[in-house]
Amino acid sequence: MQFTRRHRAAILATTAVAVATSVSATLLNEGPATAMPSGSASTLSAGDRAPGKPVPGTPDPGKDGVGIAPGEPDPNGDGAEAAGYPTAAQRYRWGKPIARDEFTGRRLNLRDWSPENANSEHGKRRPSAITVRNGVMKITGRRDGTTGAVGWRRGARKWGRWEARIRLNRACACYNANLLLWPATGKPWDGGGEVDWMETYGESGLRKWTSFYLHYGRGQRPRTIQNRVYRDLTKWHTFAVQWNAHSMTGYVDGKVWFHSKNRQALPPRAMGQSIQLDFFPQLRPRTSRAVKRWFPATLEVDWIRMYRP
Repeated sequence: MQFTRRHRAAILATTAVAVATSVSATLLNEGPATAMPSGSASTLSAGDRAPGKPVPGTPDPGKDGVGIAPGEPDPNGDGAEAAGYPTAAQRYRWGKPIARDEFTGRRLNLRDWSPENANSEHGKRRPSAITVRNGVMKITGRRDGTTGAVGWRRGARKWGRWEARIRLNRACACYNANLLLWPATGKPWDGGGEVDWMETYGESGLRKWTSFYLHYGRGQRPRTIQNRVYRDLTKWHTFAVQWNAHSMTGYVDGKVWFHSKNRQALPPRAMGQSIQLDFFPQLRPRTSRAVKRWFPATLEVDWIRMYRP
């Protein structure tokens, strides 16, 4: 989606800047771009398309691809781990997480998470919309626009890998689920960029697909590299992002579905991790007739983990 002057999900912790690794990123075939909302640009660099040799910790173009097409069978039914399919961290051997939350407590750990309590153009964000139960964090969006957003205090750094296991319900298209990296200092439209590594903006509410948006540049109409993946998001799936000095890569259930080596598009400084269920009332007409548009929307997170780049 295009930049908006959204409130940040939370005050992020002091920036932790990582040292770049020496491993070069792999080049992959870039998948077809999908249409952006009005006012945004979809950009694919020719330099992103050349095949490359896989190296440890990066995508293998012989096995993976980007732009998973409509109609491709979902290989993971009940989700990656339930079907025995590896997560990106397992498949590419990312090692032990440097931060994680399995949501095993009875409430959100406020030492690690900052829930937003404010009104914005994306709904009335309230801490009460966020619950933790049976090992799952749930953000609920209600018909009056009350919803939730949280920032991970331990998630701010330059370069890294993040992975989360999530599930959505069928609900009004006006509710947009989003896993994103947001500038720890400054704003996206000031050149800080924004990485939406799982965002359902524009989907009908059936939860059949999601998009990756890599925003860069200045102003309210930035350049954007994007791709779409088709999955049944009402079942558990793992999404991941890998960001280093050379590239940005997105994964679903351990498979690459987004990759760009356009260095101009990479964020210039530390980013913090947020989890949001945004409210866009103007998207309500997009809701499928098969969906109860006034039924509460939910974004469930089984776990989230962060790894070194």
